[in-house]
Amino acid sequence: MKRKWIPMAGGALLLLFLPYFATLLLMGGKEPGQRVQIPESGRTVLRTGPLGTEAVDIEEYAVGVAAAQIPGDYEKEAVKAQIIVARTYLYKTLGGEASIEEAGLSCGYLDEEERRSLWGKEAGACEEKFRSAAAETAGRVLVCEGSLIEPMFHRASAGRTRDGGTAFPYLKPVDSEQDLEMEGFIASVSLSAGEAAECLGGETDPEQAMGLQISARDSSGYVTGILVGTREYTGAEAAEAFGLPSSAFSVSRTENGLEFTVKGSGHGYGLSQYGADCQARMGQEAEAILSYYFQNTSIENILEAE
Repeated sequence: MKRKWIPMAGGALLLLFLPYFATLLLMGGKEPGQRVQIPESGRTVLRTGPLGTEAVDIEEYAVGVAAAQIPGDYEKEAVKAQIIVARTYLYKTLGGEASIEEAGLSCGYLDEEERRSLWGKEAGACEEKFRSAAAETAGRVLVCEGSLIEPMFHRASAGRTRDGGTAFPYLKPVDSEQDLEMEGFIASVSLSAGEAAECLGGETDPEQAMGLQISARDSSGYVTGILVGTREYTGAEAAEAFGLPSSAFSVSRTENGLEFTVKGSGHGYGLSQYGADCQARMGQEAEAILSYYFQNTSIENILEAE
């Protein structure tokens, strides 16, 4: 299997974006290295480790979640937006409970030691930025029609985000043309006919795999359906099966197999992290960035409402 540059999806992408360029200004005249104190919510995530169970306040936990989701060298306003996204997910999953087991969460998390290992020599500046971003947005969450939203995000869209339909009225397609500037925006994945058939779980033979057809796309260019022989798959299923960074792909046939050309990274719904960073570099604040990518929402302080 021949694979050219493929941007990885999810929180592991952090490794591709080091180092952090240390140009940020410290908050409010604090001495270098002073630890930013994050307000507590009184709600906790219960982490079980070798030394027993540790209760981590949700507000503190949001720092580790965001650190696992967004590159450390992104602008502070983009980090603030990601922390609000992470916090929204945490409070939504927690519901009205006072605590939740970490196993009940479906998000990555990096503790402070892991963050420092990841960020390397820029760990101090990155830790300062993430903690101050959390402190400055303490309690703020995304709400639509009185309820916490499903705060979806992805690394970079195919140039336009996707419509979430009636189930997600805040996920409307918006232009995110900055994403086209991301290094590795276009990836190429080559599979032999046999490899393509194997990726589909052995239910398809190589000849059928070579006949793969794209049957449907959405308005943002993402594949929503493919046909392989008599079998139908969604675009997301195809992307996962073939190891593609997104479902915004086209396919061509080569002498030995299939060549996929893929745009962007991730599912394309909600916040584009790369787009958010570009907007932050142009002077946009986190609230404006989130309002752009999540239509019909407001940002409310859940701590003040309790």
